[in-house]
Amino acid sequence: MRAYVLVAMVIGLFLTSCAAPPPERPGVAERTVNPSFVHGTDHGGIDRLAATVVSDAQRYWAQAYPAAFGGPWHDLDGGFFSVDTAGTGSSPPCSSSASEVEGNAYYCQSVDAIAWDRTALLPVLREHYGDAAVAVVLSHEIGHAVQQRADLTGGEPMHLEATADCFAGSFMRWVSDDRAPHLRANPDQLDDALRAITVFRDPVGSGDEHGTAFDRVSAFQAGFTGGPGGCPDLRPSSLTEPVEPDPNAALDAAMNTAGAERFFGELVTARGARWTAPRLGDCPNAPRPVSYCAAPPRVSTDREALEALRDGTGDQAVTTLVASRYAAAALAQLGRPVTGAAVNCLTGAYTAEQADLSPGDLDEAVQVTLSPDAIPLDSRRSGPTTAFDRFAAFRSGALGGSSACT
Repeated sequence: MRAYVLVAMVIGLFLTSCAAPPPERPGVAERTVNPSFVHGTDHGGIDRLAATVVSDAQRYWAQAYPAAFGGPWHDLDGGFFSVDTAGTGSSPPCSSSASEVEGNAYYCQSVDAIAWDRTALLPVLREHYGDAAVAVVLSHEIGHAVQQRADLTGGEPMHLEATADCFAGSFMRWVSDDRAPHLRANPDQLDDALRAITVFRDPVGSGDEHGTAFDRVSAFQAGFTGGPGGCPDLRPSSLTEPVEPDPNAALDAAMNTAGAERFFGELVTARGARWTAPRLGDCPNAPRPVSYCAAPPRVSTDREALEALRDGTGDQAVTTLVASRYAAAALAQLGRPVTGAAVNCLTGAYTAEQADLSPGDLDEAVQVTLSPDAIPLDSRRSGPTTAFDRFAAFRSGALGGSSACT
């Protein structure tokens, strides 16, 4: 049984971080499938969406599995189970009671079935991250069924979860390429799905098996860009060592620019240019919460907005966002275009070089990279148009260093 996420974490994060209802998002289903084949369904909108996702996912694997792993695909023998965890319905496979499924979606290997909580998991995902988040959760669980068929179930738990994330990414690429019978996904919806994945990272120090946000989003993107064939070869990054969670640093400590000035100064001078460290100061009409102005080089900060970011995401989110504007300054002083891809790549390189970087810190950096706060880079607001692109660039720098960026 591979549980996807615990409701306590999901609900807790939403209640503490969302002061206002999230904006309504467009659906991903052009038309839905009748969920009558789902055991325990109430025939409502959530189950119609879930039934549509698993139907299209099985159609995808009927095409993709033979090429990736040889042999034919066969649909799940044990079927699909929708569970009303607030009611008194019967328990699905691999659970002793309906309440045990609360907050979960999982693949039950012993009977080749998938179950989901239609009361406390899928509706919350849909409300806060849109239909694409539901599609990612359920296609991840079908990814575990792929592992069963391809005899890939003997690895370490974290590797199995990364592989399932990768399989989900390959399916979502098929959907975004308009090849699915019922589903469509635009770039904004994919970005919502990536943000949802960061919520499902394992708590630092928990010893759980799903992995960090960095590894989960990396695995999803590997499947999205490379297809399912390379998914079994994925391995987690070695950027950090497991540590116990540490408290947030004070805002002034998180905004300390000494490390960024040193890192980017050495980068610029090593390439034969002169480094002038930007000064903290106001930029005309600067977008919040942090902006870079080229002449003279300045970094404008909004303390109130950064305090909210620190409280909501973490101190490393502030450090990463401020460092990204120093990356923009380095590119400008090297005479390079200040593009979003280069800025995010150099920010990833800087983040990975921090000596005290913990898994929790890295995940906070990932969260802010995926957030809209990362978009404005300078007065021209140049940058990648999607969170997907921002993370891909950040990851290149984190794993490849600054040489991968300039």
